[in-house]
Amino acid sequence: MSELKYEKRSKGEIRLVSDFYPVCSIFSDKELNAKFIQIKANICDLNPALVTKCITGTEQDFIMLMDRAKDFIRERFKGISEEEEKKLLEMFKQCVFGYYVLTPLIEAKEVSDIKVLDYDHIVIKANGKRYVAKCSFFDQADYKDWFSRIQRIHRLGRTDEYALSHCTDRKGVKDFYLRIDLQQACITSTERNNIHIRKMPKNKLSWDYLIENGMLDKDIITYLKDRIGAGYGFLISGRGGSGKSTLLNNMIDCIPYSESVLVSQESDELYSNVHPQIQFEHTMTVRKRDLITDFSLEDELRLGLLQDIDNFIIGEIKGGEALYVFTTAMSTGARFFGTIHANDAAGSVIRLAQCARYISDYPMETLCEMLTCTPFALIHMSNFSIDEILEVSGFDERSRRLRFNEIYRKEEI
Repeated sequence: MSELKYEKRSKGEIRLVSDFYPVCSIFSDKELNAKFIQIKANICDLNPALVTKCITGTEQDFIMLMDRAKDFIRERFKGISEEEEKKLLEMFKQCVFGYYVLTPLIEAKEVSDIKVLDYDHIVIKANGKRYVAKCSFFDQADYKDWFSRIQRIHRLGRTDEYALSHCTDRKGVKDFYLRIDLQQACITSTERNNIHIRKMPKNKLSWDYLIENGMLDKDIITYLKDRIGAGYGFLISGRGGSGKSTLLNNMIDCIPYSESVLVSQESDELYSNVHPQIQFEHTMTVRKRDLITDFSLEDELRLGLLQDIDNFIIGEIKGGEALYVFTTAMSTGARFFGTIHANDAAGSVIRLAQCARYISDYPMETLCEMLTCTPFALIHMSNFSIDEILEVSGFDERSRRLRFNEIYRKEEI
């Protein structure tokens, strides 16, 4: 009998059990829910055209619909307390104009990502760990109706042409900006509408908060500020939701106020309330009849090269825009900050070069060598924590590879 010859690499048995995230919600009250379902059935379900008009209309339309719900409550549930009426109206408001059963997750500071895969299948990421949320919509029809209302609120197309769409909600939630990605049922294998919500705090997480939650320590903060002041560029790598944008968002406020900055991004994740010299741009698609015009990251960076820009920042590098990281460093001396998906710090440079080759014929080795023209640091992250920091120290002509200095490596527990 043949023998398997291998070394064990895993740390133990594969864990096939989900962790659950408790959700305390106004929709958890069974008695209130029974009354709310009646309100929803008689106001929303019987008057879809009216609800659509109120969603896309004026403040007067909103007030009219809320008054209609209030009249129904007082007529159907005579003698109801003022507090209970207030709760029912809040439930109705959240259902029609807000994030409904997701509201506690939207408001929770530790929750960074929310995915709805079905009406009763909601998963989240909190403090870098994944959970199944203990909440759900009432049924499939309830979820489908709410999904359509979200599309209307954000003026997203609902035909198959818009099977994949995204937007940013900058006003609907008090403490967070929300990046919303939607996949309609026509494009999912489960034939269910999917929605992913990424939360970005309107008030940036403080350095102290990042320290308390294990992203970095005071020594790393001192290092980052030193290198930013010394003119280093940074490429931050990791998987989705690893904390890349959160770290970059704090770092851009440390760029000297005497330097100009251009931030290009697909969604409005990066922002600054303090730096006076930053201009923010995002991609967009303009549709006019049969003509579709895309304004890409490449377009924005190309135009930025004609302006007086000292620092170029790309929210997430995943295509040909990567070429400008190399050519700009080579020709102008401006520096780059950006994030990219990669498995480790050294591999992020290879991934960067691969992206640049989407629109260029530069050999990989030539692209990598270009990075030695300006000081450059690589940061790799996972689970909301910095795992590794490398600095580009030169280019080895024999091996045709970059050389690195290891600045930091997180100790394995």
